[in-house]
Amino acid sequence: MAKLVGALGGRIRYSGAVSGLLLGDVEELWDAVALAEYPSLAAFRAMALSPEMHAIEHHRKAGLAGQLNIRTKPGAGF
Repeated sequence: MAKLVGALGGRIRYSGAVSGLLLGDVEELWDAVALAEYPSLAAFRAMALSPEMHAIEHHRKAGLAGQLNIRTKPGAGF
């Protein structure tokens, strides 16, 4: 994924193993999390629909059951 994100001008801002929850409950704890930054929504769409993404889609589906893709805006005022 890092190669696909980087090819579009984006970058992985953070990635790490999940070691536990501080708040809340889930049925199955995730193995890892990552935060990616894309230069635009169009760049994200281009990656998501690319032949390169399609070629590795089976890995994403197998390894990331329960994956969330969350779109945010910077500076939410916190």
